[in-house]
Formats: sequence, structure tokens, C-alpha cells
Amino acid sequence: MKKKLSLLALASLALSVVPFASTQTVDAQENVITVWSGVTGPDGELIRQNIEEYNATNPEFPVELLAMEGATLNQRLVTATRSREGIPDLALVASETVTQYVGQGLLESWDTFIEGTEVNAENYLEEAWTVGTVDDSQYGLPTTMGTWVMYYNQDLVDQYVPGATDDGIVTYEEIETAGELAKEDGVYAYGLGWPMQNFNNLYLQMGGTFADENGVININNETAAATIEQFKSMYEAGYTTGNGIDTVAEFMNGNVIFLPEGTWMLSQMEDITDFEWGQTFTPQWDAENIVQASGASQFVMFLDQNRPDERREAAVQFVDWLRTNQLTWLKSGENTASLAMLENEEYLAMPQSFLIKTPEAREAITIITDEGSSHVFGEIDATAWDMFEGNVDIMEQLNQIQQTVNDIMGY
Repeated sequence: MKKKLSLLALASLALSVVPFASTQTVDAQENVITVWSGVTGPDGELIRQNIEEYNATNPEFPVELLAMEGATLNQRLVTATRSREGIPDLALVASETVTQYVGQGLLESWDTFIEGTEVNAENYLEEAWTVGTVDDSQYGLPTTMGTWVMYYNQDLVDQYVPGATDDGIVTYEEIETAGELAKEDGVYAYGLGWPMQNFNNLYLQMGGTFADENGVININNETAAATIEQFKSMYEAGYTTGNGIDTVAEFMNGNVIFLPEGTWMLSQMEDITDFEWGQTFTPQWDAENIVQASGASQFVMFLDQNRPDERREAAVQFVDWLRTNQLTWLKSGENTASLAMLENEEYLAMPQSFLIKTPEAREAITIITDEGSSHVFGEIDATAWDMFEGNVDIMEQLNQIQQTVNDIMGY
């Protein structure tokens, strides 16, 4: 499964060099807006195509995309900023990294350059816009949202838990009901894939928070333990796929009823012809209180004292153009952060658009920005299956994760 830089992506400290993929070759670099992105593959190609559409409008400053593996993006950005060489005009970063970069003194504010433009809070989804707001200044401009949702096999739903998807909300209780019946037929009720995404959504639904009132990460708590225990019990009961299983392949082969996965998997789901499938909210702990974890990628501007204001203003013009011209990018399965795209009928026909069509759905979106949360997610990914399989004590492992985060953050 491809994990992209968009939804709670983990910043790597790797220093490996990877080749760049560019939209075009432009000799006069002073007249070009450079964008660095960690999105590669088919989704990165859609971003490139969208940028080419912008360049076809003949802007004074065309845009050049440099795509690299997401695992190296953070270190390359930090290295370029500290060396003061090769700093991009725009960088597409994950939502939880904005506060981190601001805290390190690496970002410029957009305030002066968006004043009086249409790039403002009123024109974007509130949750996505506030991700880029730090100390009352705007350091990030929202682009798209990648969200951990749930795909389902409607044929299997009708067979094992009829009506469960009628209201668009599937609860863990309904999944367990389906699991008890389906396991006799060798069918999994739940595709237990990317651990940290599953953990993050259920933890928030159970009322969990990642940081205390002082902004200090706190993960060795009873809610976190209950979250892990829920997945452990479902696995032990035979309702979920096991460790190392390709959950997407199992779903596409008709062996999984409910598959929590990213909106970015849309292109693969569209290849399914053997059964009817749908997309809805991630599984819910409380059907009356929907919580939908998401990420909101941001355009940020790393410090460069040699960058002319004309290029800063041109970067804002590009972002403004994207507000209403983002359709190609959104074919990746991600959602827009721009409210203007809600007037685009082709976008509204896309499966993922349900997440922002209604006020209720928009209010459910929750984006984690706590500094240090990415370290928690990395540790959950590395150790979750040891906890699910009962190889380690859950609370002891959470205590170890807490200590690791404490060491990294210098608490």
C-alpha cells in the first residue's frame, strides 16, 4: 500500500538523494516559481498535469514542480534552508509539520502577500485553513485534504449486515456483528491495514488527545490503551485481516466487507467490476458524534532572504488560481480545501466529495497539528501488531512510546 505525504505523513531524517521529476525545463529560473512536493507516482502526475494547465494560461511566473520521495522531503527542505541554497518558493507539506517548521524558525509568513486577495479564511474549509495559522499569522495555505475513510463491499454488506451502510455511518458494533457471521465463510469484516491511521481515528472518537494543555504529548493513557484493545479483540475474534496481509488486494478480491483506507486509493477502487462498492466515513465509535480524522496539505514558504517579493506575489497568484481550477489534482481521490470547488459539478460527482458537501460532514473533519504527534504515529506503526497479537503488554508498550517521544522532543 502506498502511503503518501498528505495525511499525517511522517517526516524522515534520511539524507538519501533521489532524482527530481520536473514539469518542464526553464532556463530563466529567476522567472519561475519552484514547488517541492513529496507526492510521486500517479497522484504526483496529476499534480504535474494541473500545474501544466496553470502554465498554459501564460502567467508571468510559470510554475515548476520538483517531486521527490516523501521520506526525504523534510531533510532536504531543512538542509536547503540552513545552507541558503536551492530553497524552493513553495513546498507542499503535511498539516502537522507547519507548527514544527514555524517553531524551528524556518518559515515566512504569508500575511503581507495574501492581504486583499481571495486567498483568505472565508474561501477555504475552516479546519484546513487554521492548520496553517500559528500565533495569529498564516504560515500555510491549504491545498488538498487526504482523509482516512472507509470503502465497503455492498454485496457483502447486504449478505452479512444488511442496512448498515444506509445512513452512511458504520459503527464498530455493526462491524463486529458482521464479523461473527462472515468468519464462518472465510470473509473478513475489517481490513486492518495501516496501524496509525486506524489508531488515530478511533482514539479521537473515544475522546483521546495527543497533547495536554501545555502542548506536551501524552499517549500513555487509558484511552490509548482502550483503542489498541479494541483492535486486539477484533483481531483475536477473527474479524480482521492479520499482520502482513495486503488488505487492499483482499478487499478487491471480495474477501473483506469493510476496508478503512485513504481517499487516495480511489483510482484502484475504480478498477473493481466484480461487486458494488462505496465510500463512507471511517468506522465510528459513536454514531451520534462523528469524528473524521484528516490531513490538509499546505503550501509553505521556507525562509529565503534573496527571494524577491514579485515571486512571493506570483506564488499567491498560483495558489489563488488553484482555488477554482483544481479538478485534475482531485482526480487522485483527495478533496479540495477550497469552498469554490463546491460549485464544480464534476467534483461533486466524485465519491470522496461527500466529506465536504454538507456542514455536518465538514464539522466532523479533525486535523491533528500537535507538535510531536508524528513521532507517536511512527511508534504506533512500528509496534501496533506486537500489541494486537499480544506479544507485549499494551500499557507497557505505550509507556515505552511515551518515553521515546519524550526523548525526541526533549521533555
